[in-house]
Parts: sequence; structure tokens; C-alpha cells
Amino acid sequence: MADDPPDPKALPPPGQPEPSARTACVIAGSTPEQVAAVGKNERVTLRANRLGTLVVGRPGDLVIDYAAELPGPVYDVMYSTKTGWFSVTIFRGLGNTKRWDNRPGTNPGYPRADDVLGATTPLAILEAIDMPASAVGYVPA
Repeated sequence: MADDPPDPKALPPPGQPEPSARTACVIAGSTPEQVAAVGKNERVTLRANRLGTLVVGRPGDLVIDYAAELPGPVYDVMYSTKTGWFSVTIFRGLGNTKRWDNRPGTNPGYPRADDVLGATTPLAILEAIDMPASAVGYVPA
């Protein structure tokens, strides 16, 4: 899965600039059908993965809906090809949110997570949540 080609819905339309950050999420413990019942749009692709469902494309606010409606946790991954910032926001409902990012010592915007399923590097995290690096355009430095 790590070498999958980018999902076309994760890329900007031809002639449009690359977004400052790309995002994808994994909803643990939920099937693609359960996730689609909460919400889906033409900019996302849902598919089963080892943990539950991988949502690739541009989920936007759907991530919050998934966290509110599904047992989760929801792993929301963001990566900026421009700055190298990589983060995973972990939603366990809406009241228990943490974030892991690759900038220790900074304020990540949520209480800091020390790891994601025991993983502490972007590639290890992507493997742990069964998300191909291409889903967010991640390329190791």
C-alpha cells in the first residue's frame, strides 16, 4: 500500500495549484458503508483498510462528522509538501483529541500525543494506520 499511486481525488484539478497541505484519514472500526452513511462527497474515495476505512481526497469537515458519529478513533493526517509539516490528529469522539506532529517542542494546537499506535515517525505512523504515503503526498526527506 505504501507505493500506491496517488488517488486522483487527492490531487488538485489540472491547472490548480497544489494545496498547502494534503489530508486523508482513517476511521478505525468502521466499514466504508458505515462511513459513507455519515457523509461522503465527490472529492473523496472510501476503501477498507486494516483498521477500518481509509478516506482519501479532500474530506474537509467530514472528519469532524466521522469523529462525532463513529466510535473511532479517527486518525486525520495532514502533510505539507511546502514546509514538511506532518501531523496526525487523533479524535476519540470530539472531547478527547490529541495531535502528533514532527515538530516537537512546538504547540501542536491540541494536547500532544507521544506516538500513534506506538509509531513515532511519519513512515512508521502511515504503516501503523495502513495509509499509503501517496494519500497525502508524503515523501521522506
